[in-house]
Amino acid sequence: MERIEEKLKDIEKEYLELQEGITEYSNNNLKSADLKKRGSKFGIYEQKGKKMMLRLKAVGGELSIEKFKSLAGIMEKEEIPYLHLSTRQNYQLHEVEFERVKDTIEQCNSKEMYFRGGGGNTFRSILVSTYTGVDKRNIFDVMPYARMVENEVFFMDKAFDFGRKLKIGFSNSLDDEFVMAVQDMGFVAKEINGEKGFKVYCGGGMGRGSKIGHVLIEFLPETDLLRAVKALINLFYDRGDRVNRMQARLRFLVEKMGFEGFKKLYLDYFEKETIVNGKIPKIDYEKKVRELKQFDEIENSETFNLWKDICTKETKFKDIVSLVLYVKNGDLSAKDIEKLYILMKDINTPTIRATINQNLVIPLVHKSAIPYIYKYLSETIPEIVTETISIRGQIRACVGAKVCMIGVQDSQSIADAIGDELDQLAKEFPQYRKIIFKEAKNIRISGCPSSCAGVPVAPLGFIGLKKKINDKLVDCMQVYMGGILTDSIQSLAFEIPNLILPIDEIPILVKSLFRDYLEILQVYDITFSNYMYERRLEEF
Repeated sequence: MERIEEKLKDIEKEYLELQEGITEYSNNNLKSADLKKRGSKFGIYEQKGKKMMLRLKAVGGELSIEKFKSLAGIMEKEEIPYLHLSTRQNYQLHEVEFERVKDTIEQCNSKEMYFRGGGGNTFRSILVSTYTGVDKRNIFDVMPYARMVENEVFFMDKAFDFGRKLKIGFSNSLDDEFVMAVQDMGFVAKEINGEKGFKVYCGGGMGRGSKIGHVLIEFLPETDLLRAVKALINLFYDRGDRVNRMQARLRFLVEKMGFEGFKKLYLDYFEKETIVNGKIPKIDYEKKVRELKQFDEIENSETFNLWKDICTKETKFKDIVSLVLYVKNGDLSAKDIEKLYILMKDINTPTIRATINQNLVIPLVHKSAIPYIYKYLSETIPEIVTETISIRGQIRACVGAKVCMIGVQDSQSIADAIGDELDQLAKEFPQYRKIIFKEAKNIRISGCPSSCAGVPVAPLGFIGLKKKINDKLVDCMQVYMGGILTDSIQSLAFEIPNLILPIDEIPILVKSLFRDYLEILQVYDITFSNYMYERRLEEF
């Protein structure tokens, strides 16, 4: 803790410069671009409406319930209307008044919730598989390794002064291998003869020039993890492009050098690096399981059973499930957070995790608590239950043009319109309701060409733009199809050139594609990802 306090003192000057910049900007004495330069490395950005967004980093989106509760207290004190769950498992405080930014930062730091690396040309938030440590398919728990890396990199100044951002992630099983393959560096848990280690991907990423990464190391012993990360940090710091921003991501360096040339250079850095792993925190899941509260309540309504079927996932522990809390558009008020904290205290579970689908997961819940949880949510935050029953609000979309300074289209409104159409389709195909709900999460919508919603890896995705039709500028979406990674197929989404549609036609297209998919599903088993991969080559 003392080490962190010393580093926070080092960066206090930058926080003060940011606050001075906000004051100057509010008095029209500083340009928006200059304000962004001061705040972006902390994930602090201007929103529309002369407000600020503050992005808190959380490794794998995990917070203790006490830290989660503290967010509600900060939000209430600083009159922050809502918190947004991002697609990189971050917690974003939205519509923060200019004059409240400094106090908000200080309060979050005092609760050991930090902003360094929340945005800008820095080492960004570490992505971690949502169900690591509890999943039945768990190879081993990667959360402690991700925390160790974050704890050590926090003190590496080079990691916060790149020419462009650097993103890494950890997967506890092969289920999230595709996600790791589109990181700058992705680690997939692997065991050989009882020895723990990682399959390492490098050079992937989304956005301009999206790429599936190369396998850099087939098996990296766990003892070399920090060494591998620091080698990449040093290489990217030394060799990353600092002139041409459009060519500055790591994947462009890999492309420019050729993978074999890049790999040789990387291994040179790796061999010279002598750093050893920091302390890897132990997580005693067995103890957490023993402390979970059990209940006697019974519920057997149709709505409850549908909710339970959609929201619970078996774990490797007997009678223990993980529970997904579906959050409309990923937005929570302080009151919502307080009510969820009371619930988690009641069932005696210690942590909560944000997901890449902009929802929350309680990793450990005793099965007997599920009826109690359903009743509690129905009475206190009913929208969490109703949003689970409805697809509306569950399609992955960025915050969109209503909030984002560079947004072109209101992605969340479009997502809601798609959700309404799919809700209607679910009534026509009630036997496939769960499948529709599950597969709808594979739709990704970005309000601009940025990759915040993950369109480059989507089986079905949309990017906002404007197009001239009959001499009139029309709000449109570019359609993407076919993102998939299986043992036999590895592909990013394809831009469908002749499918740039007005936004009011997008929900109709999605409903049509899903209807066709469900009809095919009645004949033979196929995943939505495989279906969209096959459809990408058809004429539209």
